[in-house]
Amino acid sequence: MTDMPDGYAIRLAIDSDLPALQEVDLDASRLFEPTGLIVEEDGPTAIPLTNLMMGLDQKLLFVVTSPFGDAVGFALASERKPDLYLDQISVSLAHGKRGLGAALLYRIIEEADRRGLSGVVLSTFRDLPWNGPFYARHGFVELPQSRLKGWMRALEKIQSESMDVSLRCFMRRPGAQDGKWIRRPQKNTADKATENETGV
Repeated sequence: MTDMPDGYAIRLAIDSDLPALQEVDLDASRLFEPTGLIVEEDGPTAIPLTNLMMGLDQKLLFVVTSPFGDAVGFALASERKPDLYLDQISVSLAHGKRGLGAALLYRIIEEADRRGLSGVVLSTFRDLPWNGPFYARHGFVELPQSRLKGWMRALEKIQSESMDVSLRCFMRRPGAQDGKWIRRPQKNTADKATENETGV
């Protein structure tokens, strides 16, 4: 796990966290407003409770808490064997640029290794500094279209209803079980300046 500021911690989510995580998601989504990359007719909507509950049931919903114990960020993943799929990382804007997104990312990477999965995959905007370039600094590599699986193409179709998927890509980071393990990069202070990841 990467370093975090004193008093912050990561733990598995519990039922009572879910409303706060929806608020975190809405807050973090404001980062996209100036980009115009996501178009929602009725304005931003929070991640559905059903998605969060599924992560809760599968023990794949992780929460980062502030020194006061409140939830200020989360990472949600799901198993897409042989990999773990990172559905989303969101960090409240008031707590951004402190390494919390990177810490959540490594918690997901470690969970994939713990479960004996091959690595972590995700879908993100290719060029936004806090999306594709952020993940690239942590060992993720873009997958060519020829390597996309059926479920990835199905997800692209869903995403196309609210965004231009030509600006997005799937990325993968091999894990310890893959045989192509990538050594964790050295700490980069630039990450904290651009890591307000949301909605991967």
